Amino acid sequence: MELVASHIPHHFTTTSEDIQVLCPSRRHTAGTLDLNIRLQQRLNPPALGKPEHRHEGHVFRLGDWVLQIRNRPDRGANGVFNGATGTITALDPDNHHLTVTLHDGEPVLYPFTDLDDLLHAYALTVHRSQGSEYPYVVIPLTTSANQLLQRNLLYTAVTRARRGVMLIGQPDAVHRALANTHTKRRHTALDHRITRQAVAMPHLRDLGLSGQLAWS
Repeated sequence: MELVASHIPHHFTTTSEDIQVLCPSRRHTAGTLDLNIRLQQRLNPPALGKPEHRHEGHVFRLGDWVLQIRNRPDRGANGVFNGATGTITALDPDNHHLTVTLHDGEPVLYPFTDLDDLLHAYALTVHRSQGSEYPYVVIPLTTSANQLLQRNLLYTAVTRARRGVMLIGQPDAVHRALANTHTKRRHTALDHRITRQAVAMPHLRDLGLSGQLAWS
């Protein structure tokens, strides 16, 4: 809490909005579920005149950072897709909706009945951060994450930071992640699917492909 709210902003002359917390998991010690509650309380606490709405155990409050977790091509001007982030810039309890202004500047209306599409984004899992970058990243690592502690996960988390990164937690958790290079093999049946597609489209053999694109 102190790193995000005070120490990093003061030391690097920045704001908490430039800092993203990335966690190995949602649950366990220092997972996103717990840290989002704590960070919301610290960075965007309740206040007189600040509207909020409780939905399925989560409190959505004016000023909260949020993350879209489903693809909704019919929402907003150009659709809103999994991984989009923004800030709650309006909340209307009387008309049962709130507005999220995405990071590209587009305001998007969410009826309260659609809030299952949103999660708080003060802390994200490393998995959800893939493809994104942040000025500063804080990575809490504890041994409670157990088998999720892998070298590729730690690499992904560290490389999300553009200016600075801080690992905090147990040194043994960092050592476990560095030493664990074993990941689960993914069974996609890709070779079978390519072969089946090739058989179904024999005319592709006549395109004169060469090199890595040549048919064997």
